[in-house]
Order: sequence, then structure tokens, then C-alpha cells
Amino acid sequence: MKSLSPIALAFALAVGSLAGAARADEVGVGIAPSFSGPFSIWGKEYKEAIDLYLDQIHHQVGTHTIKMYYGDDGGMNPARAKQVIQEMIVRDGVAVVGGSELTPNTLAVADLINEAKIPFVIFNTGTGFVTDKSPYFVRVGQTNWSTYYALGVWAANEGHYKKCVGVAANYAPGVDSIDAAKRGFTSGGGQIVDTIMTPLETEDFSAYVERIRNDHPDCTFVFMPLGPQSAAFVKAYTDGGLMKAGIQFLGQSETYEPDLPALGDAALGIITSFPYGPNLDNPTNRAFVAAFKGRYGTEPSDIGVIAYNGIGVIAKMIEATDGKRDADKAVAAVKGFAWDSPQGPVSIDPQTREITQNIYIRKVVKEDGELVNKVIYTFTAQKEPWHQFKR
Repeated sequence: MKSLSPIALAFALAVGSLAGAARADEVGVGIAPSFSGPFSIWGKEYKEAIDLYLDQIHHQVGTHTIKMYYGDDGGMNPARAKQVIQEMIVRDGVAVVGGSELTPNTLAVADLINEAKIPFVIFNTGTGFVTDKSPYFVRVGQTNWSTYYALGVWAANEGHYKKCVGVAANYAPGVDSIDAAKRGFTSGGGQIVDTIMTPLETEDFSAYVERIRNDHPDCTFVFMPLGPQSAAFVKAYTDGGLMKAGIQFLGQSETYEPDLPALGDAALGIITSFPYGPNLDNPTNRAFVAAFKGRYGTEPSDIGVIAYNGIGVIAKMIEATDGKRDADKAVAAVKGFAWDSPQGPVSIDPQTREITQNIYIRKVVKEDGELVNKVIYTFTAQKEPWHQFKR
């Protein structure tokens, strides 16, 4: 499907709205992550968490029934991501769109969202500047600045990490990760002695592991996109003996809970910075984990939590607009919106449309025979830092 001109798009939107009017009590919501390819875990768990949330509210917001439309962007495919969102807006007449897990795909739809004036609730994209690309973007997941700046501050405050290396996948979130870790770490007197950027689809990390070893650092700040690449880097790092050599692994989602059994005891001691873990001890999370596990037989990960947050924000938008297409009113309604998430108390910052949340420093330990990410320090009520430092 080719991109429409502004006039053609406006006409198609009007037709879509009229088509949707046949069911005045039904509001369409479009979600477009990956359901196939190397990032298919995102689409799967997004849908699981959304289905759980919708069942809990009986698919109703006020007098309106939420009708879901799902599309598969297939992974790192900006053109496909734009096509899927456009089809939802034009053909399906959705009032709100959401999802995404990769920055290039999200950026590809910014002009479309601006032209159509449709709110987009971004579940995940780690690059700091993304929400500045559209006044209709609202982000419920963390940026890499959120996690890595906190991680750098924590590492510097520990006192025994003096010289560290930065390693990241070579695309915008990876650049942000290293910039943020460096900002936090050097503010406390630490030094980044080497920066290593790896091609996005790297499978063999042995040469990079050897380069880290030769740098003789105290630690390594690591960012790899969640999925096979992340697990492969952890395996290369631990198999290469860097942890045993005292070179601390400091990351973000590289010890993703579903991957811990496969990583095994080699993951013990890895430290990560993240806004969620299924073992967080608060009433909302206990209820969420029990409901998710009872329904699907597995614990949720951060993927499920950001989708659960996201569909809640979308429901708030539908409530505020009475199910009508009104992007300005929808976005205004969630500025300052606060709720108790499974990850703890959160809110949408009214200036940046970014989430304010706790950031947890976690360490992989073994409890009752199982590997878990145990919280060892909490940064409370953290605003998104890219907007603080880079604007």
C-alpha cells in the first residue's frame, strides 16, 4: 500500500470514520509490533497482556466496546511498520494506535501520525528524542537514557568501578545507552576507556569479548536489543571468562527473565538497570503476575508490563474522548495521568509525554534453586533524563 497524499489521506480518513459509525458503541484500537521474525516475542507478549487487561475491564470503556486490530511489522522494517499503521487508520478506522518495539519503525510513522492526527501510545523504543517527533506520541516504556544514566550513577557511587568499557549495538538506542552510561558514570569520577559499537545483526561476539579483555576494565556497560542478539552476547561474555576475570557486566534487559534458565549459572552476578521484574514486591505486581501466570502458565516480563501500561493509557484516552477521534483531547487527558503499575507508581510527565517511574538496579542471584534478578538499589520517581540533558 503506497503512502497517501494529504488530500487523499484526509478523504480516506473521513470514509473510515463513516464506516466505523455503523457501530457507534465500538472503538477501534490498532497495535503494530512484531509477530514474526527475530522480535516475535514482543508481539506475542504484548497481545497476552492486552488480552488480560481487556478481560479485566470486560472490553468496555464507558459505553464503548474496544475492538482490537493487530498488524505484524515483521521486525526491523520501517516501510512495513508504516504500511500496517496506515491500513489501521484508513481501512479499520481506529481511534488510537500503539505498540512498536524498535526505534526505526516508530520514527517511520511519525509523519503519518502527525498528518492523520491520531494518538500513538509507544510501548517500547529506547531512543530519547522519539517523543519530540510528534505531539501525538506518548511513551509508556523506558528510554535507554532512563536505565543507563541511573546505572552509570550507581556504578560510580559504588566506588570500586573506575575504568569501564561501553559496548552496544550500533543504532540509535545503542548510541543513547553509551552516552547515558558515560554521563552518569563520569559525573561520579568514572572513566569510559573504550567504546565498541557492534553491527545490529551480529551473531559472533568473540572478537569483541577479546577486545574488552585487552582493555583491562573494571566493568562493561552493555546494550543489546532484547532477543537472540542479547542472549548471544551474554553467552559470549560469560563463556569468555570476563565475569570470572572480575570485569563486571552492567546492562539493561540482557538478563530478561525468560532467558535466565537458558543462560544458567553463568549469569550469576550480572547487574542490570530496569524498571520492572516479576519478583517486585508490591500488591499490584503480585496480582498481575498471578493473573498472567494463571492464564498463560508463565511469568510476565517487562514486555507484558509495558503493554499492560499502554492499553491502560489507551483506555484513558478513549474515556476522555468518548471514543471519538480527537488526538489533542486524548493526549491532553493523559498528561499528568498517574496510576499504580505492576512496576510501582508511575505517571506521564505533562511536558515530555514520557513515563516517570522507579528504576531498579538488579543482580542475578539464585533463590530457592531458581535464578532471579534481585533488586539491590532503587532510584525512585525518575523522570526521563534525555529531555533534561539534551534539550
